Amino acid sequence: RSVRAIMTPRTEVAWIDLDASRADIRKRLLETSYSMLPAGKGSVDHMVGVVRTREALVALLGRQAFDLAALVRTAPIVHDNADALDVLATLKEAEVPMALVHDEYGDFEGVVTPADILETIVGVFRSDVDEDEPAAVERDDGSWLLAGYLPIDEMADTLGIPMPEKRDYETLAGFVLSHMHHLPQVGEHVDVMGWRFEVMDLDGRRIDKVLASRSIKTHREART
Repeated sequence: RSVRAIMTPRTEVAWIDLDASRADIRKRLLETSYSMLPAGKGSVDHMVGVVRTREALVALLGRQAFDLAALVRTAPIVHDNADALDVLATLKEAEVPMALVHDEYGDFEGVVTPADILETIVGVFRSDVDEDEPAAVERDDGSWLLAGYLPIDEMADTLGIPMPEKRDYETLAGFVLSHMHHLPQVGEHVDVMGWRFEVMDLDGRRIDKVLASRSIKTHREART
């Protein structure tokens, strides 16, 4: 499989801004649950490497002058169409176990780690998801309760809507984020292609459950 199919897309990447204030950097490092964060300069479009969270925190809380840029580790840059097993081999030799994924135009598309690739090889193990709970459940009113991790192609097949070939998301959560352009709160919704996608549940900052229902306009057109 290609890296694009298994990477964390840019809309879902937690990253740290090297140009941010010391206070914002401190807040970011203390709040994140990730051991590594991609580091960029001012924008997600200008990624320069990866920062180890613990190492950065130790330096930040120390007595010496703090320079986050000096702590950036070189991360391999891989093409989004690269084979996952080839990228796994690259990551074994890398300074940090995280690769920055770019498209054919050199634009940042997401990140991938050995864990992402190994999950694909041996099957997805989700300790935080009930194995008996399906990712898509149709309700009596014709709406669908969908898991945020649902692959976007499965969502498209379920709802019968087309997906663009070039996109920067691979899951329903990424799809919702790409149309909302911000991290939503529970109850927020967006109307896309005749469907209303409402955020029903969040797991921290991750979109966990989404309710997809026909938009009001679509219902009216169906009755006329």
